[in-house]
Amino acid sequence: MADVLAVRDDYRAQTWRMLIQECSNSGLTKREFCRRRGISEKSFYYWLRKLRSQMAEAAGPQIVPLESSVTSTEILQIHYRGAELKLPVGVNIEAVAALLRSIQSL
Repeated sequence: MADVLAVRDDYRAQTWRMLIQECSNSGLTKREFCRRRGISEKSFYYWLRKLRSQMAEAAGPQIVPLESSVTSTEILQIHYRGAELKLPVGVNIEAVAALLRSIQSL
């Protein structure tokens, strides 16, 4: 039974992805798009929120094992989403973690 429900949920998600993409490409407001297609606005926004949440979870930060190596300049380098952050060794790691969490929520 769980397999049937998973297939159903995947089908619904795929259908709503296509509808949301179609809405985005249509140039219409979401309200007008829903009205013309006979779609409940509540359902549209529910699936929009659900699919965005799934995408955010999938694109979330991954924990990567770090190798311990000391460079001659003793600088901690963090690469995240194409950005580079260079910090002196001994920096408050809790402050760095808070910074990365705030960047993640953007």
